Amino acid sequence: MIPSPRLRKVLLVVWATAAFSTVAVLSSSAVPPLVNAIGKVLPLDAAPLAYQTYHFMRDEPASLDVSVNLYVGEWNEFLFETLLGRDENEDLIPAAAERWETSADGKTWTFYLRKTGKWSDGRPVTAYDFLYTYRRSLSYETANPYAAFYYDIKGTKYYNQNEDADPNTLGVRVKDEYTLEIETDHPAPYLGLILSYPTSMPVPRWQVEKYGTRWTEAENCVTNSSYQLTEWQTGSHMTFTLNPYYDGPLKGYVENLHRTFRHPSAANLLPYENNEVGFANVQANELRRVQQDPILSSEMVSTPADGTWYVFFNTHEPPFNNMKVRQAIAHAIDRDTICNVILRGAATPAYSMLPRTFDAHENYSYVQRFDPQLARRLLSEAGYPDGRAFPTMEMWLRQANPETRLVAEVIQSMLQEHLGIRITFRSADYPAFTSNMFNWNIKLGLVPFFADYRDPKNMLDMIWRPGERGRSRHDYTNKAFGRLLQEADREADSVKRTNIYRQAERILVEEAGGVFIYHPVTNALYKPWIKGLKRNKFGGKTFSFTDVYIGKEYLELR
Repeated sequence: MIPSPRLRKVLLVVWATAAFSTVAVLSSSAVPPLVNAIGKVLPLDAAPLAYQTYHFMRDEPASLDVSVNLYVGEWNEFLFETLLGRDENEDLIPAAAERWETSADGKTWTFYLRKTGKWSDGRPVTAYDFLYTYRRSLSYETANPYAAFYYDIKGTKYYNQNEDADPNTLGVRVKDEYTLEIETDHPAPYLGLILSYPTSMPVPRWQVEKYGTRWTEAENCVTNSSYQLTEWQTGSHMTFTLNPYYDGPLKGYVENLHRTFRHPSAANLLPYENNEVGFANVQANELRRVQQDPILSSEMVSTPADGTWYVFFNTHEPPFNNMKVRQAIAHAIDRDTICNVILRGAATPAYSMLPRTFDAHENYSYVQRFDPQLARRLLSEAGYPDGRAFPTMEMWLRQANPETRLVAEVIQSMLQEHLGIRITFRSADYPAFTSNMFNWNIKLGLVPFFADYRDPKNMLDMIWRPGERGRSRHDYTNKAFGRLLQEADREADSVKRTNIYRQAERILVEEAGGVFIYHPVTNALYKPWIKGLKRNKFGGKTFSFTDVYIGKEYLELR
């Protein structure tokens, strides 16, 4: 029977009244929101605050003073807040600066700092803090290996390379207490990405001047981000807690971050499988096992990395000052075997510096192709037929894990088989390797570089632009290559600029300034209770220390 219109109205009123009463009862009995120590409300699926500690493993840093030398303290970048941040798609977002603008000619950037920003000791964060940071990190005395990163800023190169340079010549100026202005020599649309990089993190002047190199020790470290260093037990671990003075846009969820010291060469999946950590990178030697495991395979995410592993040389000294020797090595290495057999598909062959994720990437496989016969001919033309009279060379490896060591040994075998060249290995920790690389003390080395930002300026100019011993990563020199990099700096048209970089990279590849081996594919495991991961426009998952939190699934382990 169909109710009459009048009856339908009565029924609707009764239903609405009942629904409202139900909502009222549920609201009155709802669980109060979970709020952490700095007032950030955690998502509904978060575990109680007692479990909001994120554990991770990395080697022990030598220092946290990364604005003068990134290599001494990586994986602590969350400790200081730069002017700008980046989201999961590498787009710029506000951080210490709440807004910014650029001039019509693209050469002047103005940053407006958040006026309520404070350091972890309660002092205000001002434009003067960033001015002091840049003057300090880019000065001649610091010999910052990342100084060239900032050479687009007016006066930086001269200031960095001259001991008595006037700091006022640097194109960084304070307009007022909360306004900073940075001027470049030419339009630099990527400057914001550079200023969001860890080497741009500010330092507390009063602590640096009081404690010198000891200013980043736990009892002296003052930070301006969502976290502060509270404990550093040498040889064991570091602990970071929420900074009660932080009121910015990038507040963290977890109450604590705990870094257990473990050298990358000793990395394996055991801590992950024992639920000691919620994240782990999968090395090539464990990839097949992970792929065949129903649980681990469901927790793995694969993403092409913006990086390249390559062999580099001291091109100013024998035998690698001979281009034909370098070219012979390029043709003697079978990259397909390395990627598909040794790395089990966790990489793609590299024949150039720029990965396929870059718009400027070009296929140069025909230039550095695997061709043993051509390799032997080139080595013979260089004066070393069948490797005779070629000195035994030492290949440097940086903190070599089992995967890196295996790749190096395969390269060693290929050079012996196809060229009669013998190489041995020397492993060095991060600081020692980097120091020797920048001082051009390494004749032969195997190393990766992962892009700081997705622009050819970063991977071609910063890494390969001709420079000076102690201040440049490599000694490769070619006048035409250098001129093209300078031309790219002056070109505002994006299409023309891309073509210029392609021409420059072709020279680098053809002269075998470096021998490019593979572009990694990152395979990572994430526990179901690690929450806050964001998926980017390329399909990969991104991790941020201020986005991550521990989910309720973690309680099932207790």
